[in-house]
Amino acid sequence: MTAYYAAPGAVPSAPAREQTLAPVLVAFAGPSRQSRLTVLIRIFMVIPQLIVLGLLGVAVYVITIIGWFGALFTGRLPVFAADFLTGYLRWMARVYAYMFLLTDVYPPFSLADADYPVRVVAMPGRLNRLAVLFRFFLLIPCWFVLTIVGCGAFTVVQFVTWLIVLITGQMPGALHAALAAALRYQIRTFGFAVMLTSAYPAGLFGDREAPGYGDAPGYGDAPGYGTQPGYGTQPGYGAQPGYGEAQGFVGQPDAGVEGEPSWRLILSGGARKLMIAFIVVGVLFVGIDGGVGTAFGARATSAAVAATASGQVQVDSVPVSSAINNYSANATACDGKLSCITSLDRRVAAALDTFAGQLRAIPMPPGHASSADATLAASVSRTASIFARLGAATSASQYVSLADSSDLQQSVNQVNQDYTNLGDALNSY
Repeated sequence: MTAYYAAPGAVPSAPAREQTLAPVLVAFAGPSRQSRLTVLIRIFMVIPQLIVLGLLGVAVYVITIIGWFGALFTGRLPVFAADFLTGYLRWMARVYAYMFLLTDVYPPFSLADADYPVRVVAMPGRLNRLAVLFRFFLLIPCWFVLTIVGCGAFTVVQFVTWLIVLITGQMPGALHAALAAALRYQIRTFGFAVMLTSAYPAGLFGDREAPGYGDAPGYGDAPGYGTQPGYGTQPGYGAQPGYGEAQGFVGQPDAGVEGEPSWRLILSGGARKLMIAFIVVGVLFVGIDGGVGTAFGARATSAAVAATASGQVQVDSVPVSSAINNYSANATACDGKLSCITSLDRRVAAALDTFAGQLRAIPMPPGHASSADATLAASVSRTASIFARLGAATSASQYVSLADSSDLQQSVNQVNQDYTNLGDALNSY
């Protein structure tokens, strides 16, 4: 795979060597004094930018799909897609940096490169078609890392950062570098997702510091650099007057040409500890959020099951209620005929048996509702057995004897009480 990128202070028009994977490069100006007023209302000031980014995101989605097919068949992102997605990446980096208080300079409404405290370089090149095909699956670990780091750096910690900058008027250097590294990883992940680079997102803990830093391969002049076919020169990557002089760019002072921004981000020991803290807070945040979400989801599921069960119990109880409520009238209509009465008892017993089976088959939410359902089913079965014995009587005297010893009315009352208890249990979810 081949990727293309710019050397600092130079026009990005050179292909790297075939074995070199070029990440999306992001340069950050160092922390500087910020207006406390703009810090106070920063979230409101960034809303127009976020709205525009959201609208452009629709185009990004469509162009990324088109670009994916182009890269899959040709091994290269189409030029129009590379230009637009690179511009969107620049704009997004500037807006997020402003929102996360990494700079006090309001971002321009532009896809083009600009004289801004945050700069992005992404030069697309040859892509591995297999990696393009499975890009979604390759991104899963990155999304996991982004979720953890983002929940740590850009939630609770971001509120603390806002308070610090609001009170002191400037972000501490270590905190600034750690947040810059988190944002850079986010930008690199997006660049990899939209196929602006073949380099897998890395550098969460900053770049390595090594001797000869300013002449590191790929960051200074390198042999074999020529004009990139199909992409040409992109304006705005050369030296900009006064750029980086007021605030200075994060990195080694000798990185690159003097007076030009550094594309290296070296984290101090304190910044690395803060990054670890981001990860720890993120893990706790995700764990708590997942626990709350699971509990809420279980609660919602139980409520849905309870509502369904309540409706089913009411429907299934209609034949039983009708049989018991009309029992006295139907028995009177039998006019003392034993065969008629025993037939009526058998019908009631059958209705109760059916209802008991239905109760046992209805899914119940866990907890007291399941217990109440089992209790009601047992009461209904006992009452059904009483009516069944009465329905099997062969003489009037046997019938009277069974009726006197059965406590039929008490059993029916217990069914009514257990039915009410089950309704109350289901309504409590």
